[in-house]
Amino acid sequence: MTKIKKYAEHIMEEVEGAKEYAEKYIECKAKGNTQWANRFKEMAGDELKHAGYLHEKATQEIEELSKVFQPTEEMREKWEKCHKEYVERTAWVKQMLLM
Repeated sequence: MTKIKKYAEHIMEEVEGAKEYAEKYIECKAKGNTQWANRFKEMAGDELKHAGYLHEKATQEIEELSKVFQPTEEMREKWEKCHKEYVERTAWVKQMLLM
């Protein structure tokens, strides 16, 4: 399950990067710098895309592992927490990008 833990860490790194770019997008947009606002918005979208890919891969890995290994309750709880945080933080970043 170390592999899943690494995926979870990378997912959160990507989402955090997206949040930082989204904040810069809002800042540039507020200042009227549409060129850089659009670039930061695009970069935030790219980070969200990366997070989505990693989330999809982690989910597939968990399904494959579950066929041969029953994860412990602690492992399931950690993944559910990561998944919930991913969904919430991604939704917030997407909301920021709609501003």
